[in-house]
Amino acid sequence: MMSNTNDNPRKVGRPRVETRLPECWDEIILQAGNEGKHITDFLLTLGISWQAHYDLLQRNKKYKSVVNEYKKLCENWWFEKARTSMDENNGLGFNSRLWSLIMRNKFGDNWTDSTRVDVTSKGESIDKSPIQIEIIKPTDNNKDIL
Repeated sequence: MMSNTNDNPRKVGRPRVETRLPECWDEIILQAGNEGKHITDFLLTLGISWQAHYDLLQRNKKYKSVVNEYKKLCENWWFEKARTSMDENNGLGFNSRLWSLIMRNKFGDNWTDSTRVDVTSKGESIDKSPIQIEIIKPTDNNKDIL
């Protein structure tokens, strides 16, 4: 069972999910990372919900550390799939668009296709004074303009 590393353990209520996890919970998570599997794979295997997963990340340092290692292993698995395809057959049949989509969605912190535009002036913030708009009502002289 996972040890509860919470600073203030609960005395009443439903037992925390840590008490229901198998002894080898960390091995299950790391194996999922080694195989490039989605987080849902180990959540289902361990029998925990998304909310319990998020709660564990917040309160259990060991769980958070293992999940971070899982993410590195999983990202490496997907990266190696692309590299292997390029090495073996020069990328023939490799769906780079799908791979890119997977990498952006699974590993958005490290992978992006977005272009970031710096809206500053030589590193300085643009003046934040309010923009003034003048509304000109049509008159007989400028009705044709509208």
